[in-house]
Amino acid sequence: MKVIQAQDEQETGIDVAPLIDILFTLIIFFLVTTTFEEKEKEEEVRLPKQGGSSLVNKDRPIYINVLQDGSYSVGGDVVNLNDLEFKLKVRFEEKPDQKLVLRGDSKAFHGQIASALDIARRVGFSKASIAYDTRPLN
Repeated sequence: MKVIQAQDEQETGIDVAPLIDILFTLIIFFLVTTTFEEKEKEEEVRLPKQGGSSLVNKDRPIYINVLQDGSYSVGGDVVNLNDLEFKLKVRFEEKPDQKLVLRGDSKAFHGQIASALDIARRVGFSKASIAYDTRPLN
């Protein structure tokens, strides 16, 4: 007759030794990459002087800002509607496929924003984007 012995309770659980190894590997990785990033920022680089037209500015969109008081701002200059038309005409002649972004203050009147869009259309811009805040309302 065969006698069955009672087995000791076996440990049931997760072996954490491999997890600890992975954790230490990740910590070392993050420490090393952080150190390299700081060293890259600390390096002194002598940037070249701008000698002509900037390639970056040609690909950047034109921003028309309609301010709260109804004035217009293009490239940091506050302009009226006639000056806005002249600036847009010059930029359109330089690069007709350049993007146009209209940014209207939330307290600006709709008519002022529509006037800026109308001038852009008359100059030759066929498309314009209207910027707005995508953050949720509180």
